[in-house]
Amino acid sequence: MSAAPELPPSPPMSADLSRLFARMLEEIDRPESVEWDAGESRLDPAVYADPGIHAREVERIFRRLPLCLGHADQLREPGSMIARDLFGLPLLITRDRDGEIHVLLNVCRHRGARLLAGEEAVCSKATLTCPYHAWTYGLDGALRGVPGATGFPGLDRSAHGLRRLPSAVRHGLIWAIMDPARTEIDVAGFLGPIDTDLAGFDFGAHRFFRQHARRRKTNWKLVMDAFQEVYHIKKLHAATISPFFIDTKSTGEGVGLHTRILVGRDRLPEAKTLSPEYWDLRRHCTLTHAIFPNSLIIYHPDFTSHMGMFPAGPGEILFVHTMFTPHEARSEKERAHWERSFELIDEGVFGAEDLFISEQIQLGLASGANEGGFVLGRFEHHLRRFHGNVAAMLAEGG
Repeated sequence: MSAAPELPPSPPMSADLSRLFARMLEEIDRPESVEWDAGESRLDPAVYADPGIHAREVERIFRRLPLCLGHADQLREPGSMIARDLFGLPLLITRDRDGEIHVLLNVCRHRGARLLAGEEAVCSKATLTCPYHAWTYGLDGALRGVPGATGFPGLDRSAHGLRRLPSAVRHGLIWAIMDPARTEIDVAGFLGPIDTDLAGFDFGAHRFFRQHARRRKTNWKLVMDAFQEVYHIKKLHAATISPFFIDTKSTGEGVGLHTRILVGRDRLPEAKTLSPEYWDLRRHCTLTHAIFPNSLIIYHPDFTSHMGMFPAGPGEILFVHTMFTPHEARSEKERAHWERSFELIDEGVFGAEDLFISEQIQLGLASGANEGGFVLGRFEHHLRRFHGNVAAMLAEGG
């Protein structure tokens, strides 16, 4: 990776992150971590391929919990919007003329046509007009115009705005629940102590840099697995990021449904010589927040990645990687550095390594080679906990 522009140290850590950092320093010279489980366990490969499991995951997890849809600065200007299909729901994420962000169903309330065709590209409009009969909506979803209104004498316009999903912007990130029957969303309560972690980074002041959304042939949990253990770093990432990390030196913990993980970077030994106020979450380690069910926030030295794994089937995901930076690029040199960094991380690491190996695993699931179950070692305990949380939610309601 190219040399990063000089940046001020990371903001002060939350008490929980400081405690976790101190524990990692205590263990830096130990061959084992106190958090490792006593033994190995097995994981049924069917969790990655069974259509019935996938259907229950969508119903009992993805349509019930707040999901992060990316950084709010992607829709920087009033009138901007993006269309995206998730879990059979055609969505419109909009910023209205008052600056408020909404997550709406991209479906006209007259005859059900999509208001905005296609996906992904951010566009700008003053209103949303159905291409079928020209019913018109504001970017807040309110029904504004009905051609030939005399043909609908009893129409209550207030009851025929676009269906909205409960949504909120918190820490500069857009969150929504994929259920139009719900009316409330409590992101802070859902995040628990992770909310305090995120508050310290002031992501609301960060700027959207780039996003890459693509479909890949893998189960969503395989990608979540890859970022909750460090056993693979020195081999899978040997050609890219491996030199920046200390082999298998990490520490982490479950936080409700979520996980926070610190991975020691090559500069971690330097922190042993410093007082705690000089410990740096980006210089000395890499922090990952695995936010259940499908979000990963990774804190690189001078930018941040959010990844969302949105299942489209048992063996297919929409993988959305959003990069945001602490400020706008202040020079062409800085912009070029971030462009190179994005290409390395997005294509070289995530695309060619993490997603590639996940697809390779998916291809072998039906072979029967692991019919006795995948082996999870002592240092893969975060995977064990993650899959336990998934199984517990699928069991709710029978």
